[in-house]
Amino acid sequence: MDDSKVTEAAAHTYEGAVVDHQRRSGAHVSRIMHPPGQRIASHEHDWPVLTLYRLGSYRELADDGRSIKFDGPSVVFQPAGAAHADEIGEHGLETLAMTFDPAWLTAQARELLPARTLWRPGGQMSIAARALADVWLDAESGDARLRAATSDFLARLFSQRDDERPTPAWADRVSAEMNTEDVARSLGLNAAWLARAYRAWRGEGMAETARRLRVERAALSLRGSRDALADIAIASGFCDQSHMNRAFRAVLGRTPLEVRREAALLTTLAA
Repeated sequence: MDDSKVTEAAAHTYEGAVVDHQRRSGAHVSRIMHPPGQRIASHEHDWPVLTLYRLGSYRELADDGRSIKFDGPSVVFQPAGAAHADEIGEHGLETLAMTFDPAWLTAQARELLPARTLWRPGGQMSIAARALADVWLDAESGDARLRAATSDFLARLFSQRDDERPTPAWADRVSAEMNTEDVARSLGLNAAWLARAYRAWRGEGMAETARRLRVERAALSLRGSRDALADIAIASGFCDQSHMNRAFRAVLGRTPLEVRREAALLTTLAA
């Protein structure tokens, strides 16, 4: 979808820059971008919203007093009328979101719709969210495919227990400069075991986390400076500009130049 097709009406819905991807009679899929440090006052949606994480970080504060920080693969479901506020992190935020009429879903998913906000950071649902995102972003996805894929995902999401998962002791040892072998060696763990455990907890592999963090740093520079792409690539931890281009395609489905052109939209919001 052409990034220039951003409407003010849609932007007010999410308090971010919005790019439409799919519009159906009972559902609407959009990509939403927020600038670093944006604070979004308490608000609610007329229809339920399913949000899939893409890049950046934010803290969500629900109207029932709960709060949680998302800084990696995650899934958030908000029922209609559930008030919540958001605090965007230092690298900004990008998500995919679908607002939908419950009647549009299959009967199985509709009957399981919860009455309160549901959060799933990491884990198997975040891994499954990638496949759903591919369907949402596929211009060839018809209404039947979109409805079936979303309904199946929601039925699985709502059937899971809402257990809190402890953060592993090794979780904060991963950075954009480290790989699985480095982390495993520093912790005295088997690298193969750590790779499986990390993916099961985080919802992405360790190398994918490192790539995503490099893309976050580069996207921040692209939108906040006029530095040459080659210089940004090196400063962000990529081997060269071609390496950065491949990473952006893999993580965001866009080129660094396309991301740079989004700067004006986010500057307006930040102001």
